[in-house]
Amino acid sequence: MKSFVVFFVILLSGAYGALQAQGYRAELGAMGGLSSYMGDANAKFMHNSEPALSLVGRYHLNQRFSLKADLGYAAISGNTIGRSELYPNGKEISFHNNLLDATCQMEFNFYEYGAPDYKPGSSRISPYVTAGIGMLLFEKGEQWKTTACMPIGIGIKYKTPFRVNIGLELSYRMSFSDQLDNEASSADFQLDTPWMGQSAWNKNNDHFAELKCFITYDLWYIGSNCYKE
Repeated sequence: MKSFVVFFVILLSGAYGALQAQGYRAELGAMGGLSSYMGDANAKFMHNSEPALSLVGRYHLNQRFSLKADLGYAAISGNTIGRSELYPNGKEISFHNNLLDATCQMEFNFYEYGAPDYKPGSSRISPYVTAGIGMLLFEKGEQWKTTACMPIGIGIKYKTPFRVNIGLELSYRMSFSDQLDNEASSADFQLDTPWMGQSAWNKNNDHFAELKCFITYDLWYIGSNCYKE
């Protein structure tokens, strides 16, 4: 937790220390792909994948750093069927829940991302890393509960000549709840701390991964840097 906070602060301070133009100040668009629950009933990456959708916006501090906000929906599912011997009293359970999340993230581009026509030396393609904080809304029976979450991810993006950005992002969203896998129809067995212990970090809270493509449109033109050959 402490190392994550330090990493996020370093990104933020670096961004403000190098504020400059990159042609367009912001972009807005959508993301779509798959989500996968990671918790007591699943430890396999992108297993039992479900749909994930979100709206995304970026505010560019410079060509390296952007503030990113997203508002998303994801479904998660899992089960212990066929593996009941691994759980107390041989119980079987399956669940399918919906999640809503809102996050604010700092994004760092490995190259100076932008259109070369606006800024000499810019790259139309760049890998990037992203990290941030947010709130997660999840189903628990007939109620909705909230918890904090921390998204961290990697991706790659490409700027087309038509003010359109496309890319692919893989993110891991860590929650502070062990009840994302709650199943309302199960009265005597739930997946929050089924072993009644705290022996491993990945058994304490539930998380989920997302693999999504995105498309965004550039907004707020701020001019180009003129230069001579």
